Amino acid sequence: MDNKIMTIGLGYVKAFLIKGDKYILIDTGIPKSFETIKRYMTEHGINPGDISLVIITHNHLDHTGSISKIKELTSAPVLIHKSEDQYLSKGITTPVQTRSLLPKLLMKLMKTPEIKPFSADIIMKNNDAIDLKPYGVTGKIMYTPGHTEGSISVLLDNGHAVVGDLFSAKKTLKGIKASFPFIYNDLNTIRDSMRKLLNQGCKQFYNAHGVVCDEKALKTLLDKENIK
Repeated sequence: MDNKIMTIGLGYVKAFLIKGDKYILIDTGIPKSFETIKRYMTEHGINPGDISLVIITHNHLDHTGSISKIKELTSAPVLIHKSEDQYLSKGITTPVQTRSLLPKLLMKLMKTPEIKPFSADIIMKNNDAIDLKPYGVTGKIMYTPGHTEGSISVLLDNGHAVVGDLFSAKKTLKGIKASFPFIYNDLNTIRDSMRKLLNQGCKQFYNAHGVVCDEKALKTLLDKENIK
């Protein structure tokens, strides 16, 4: 089956739909993103019942904000990693280590407004790769920690991946440049997760806060000797 990644622009963040025999939704934006996601589905002829699975890459408000309404709309099972579920189930944003004032302020903003506790239907364990064929898509979910302890990515059989906030990318005069996230839990773990994706044959990467980038941009970032 052919898979297609569809990007849903939600302002400064993105959600994604993977089209296969069915649809998988990745992330749900902020609390006000629900209507935008719903409208996107309507405009593209996607019925709520067409969604076979909702994947949360990590438990920050700009990714989980509309989860309750999306669950109500689609009735699809929601999947999250166990390290993120322990916070989401209590209505708490997954903490990360903040190393300067601005990241601390951003993390504080992500705790407001408070989110209601939400219990996911499927809890992923650390190194368990989850096959997506039962959900109509040829690919798998991989454990890619670093941005948060329980961050996950979706790798399709065609070499395309949705990576949440594992890294970002932007257009420059010299081409696409990949960069580490502004907020992260552990930088060395992020590097390890990037290498894991490359070793799995990932060629194209969709992230939540930047442009799509290829493996060359990611390898260039990893090859830098001095990383701030």
